[in-house]
Formats: sequence, structure tokens, C-alpha cells
Amino acid sequence: MSATAFFWIVIVVLAIGTLLLRSLPMWTHGRIAIPEWLERLLKRVPAAALTALFVPGSLYATHSGAYEFAPARTIAALAALAVALRFKSMLATLSVGMVVLWIAQMAIIAIA
Repeated sequence: MSATAFFWIVIVVLAIGTLLLRSLPMWTHGRIAIPEWLERLLKRVPAAALTALFVPGSLYATHSGAYEFAPARTIAALAALAVALRFKSMLATLSVGMVVLWIAQMAIIAIA
């Protein structure tokens, strides 16, 4: 088998696998009973995914391919978390987080 044919077979198999993994829950929704423990687990997936995306970006910044601690981002993330827990407002959380990030970045630049 040539390398080109093997390449296209792999692409087609991966495409079919991706289609099945993404569409299978929609096809089986309501037809298969989900255990209670799995329901409880699946309710926590969005928060876990958001945390997995948010935490590395707020704690570390990449420069030249190496991770470095980002104090301004950490300060802004903690301020945004406090506002989110207190007011439960997305607009307030985003606004405070951005303003605190800008102030913290300017303060760090002024100190250095």
C-alpha cells in the first residue's frame, strides 16, 4: 500500500470516528437510560472544562515556548473570581477582571 493511500485511509477513519463520537449522544438521547451516577458526573463537565482552560492561562504566560508565572494574570483572575462569587454577573466579572489586569500589568511594569 502506498503512503498516499494509507494517509487517506487514516483521514477517512478519523473522520468517521469523529462523526460518531460527536453525533452518537444526539442519536441515542432519550432512547438509552443513563445511570444516575453518570448524570451527576456529566453535569460537572462544563465547569471542569472551563477550569482546565482558564487556570493555565491565568497562572502562566508563554514566552519563547517556556511557561512563566504571570502575577498580573493571577491577580486579575482572583479579583474576577471574587466578583463572580459575590455578584454572579458575567458583565461585572469580565469588566473587573480586565480592569484589574490592566492595572496590575501597569503596576508590574512601573515596579520593574
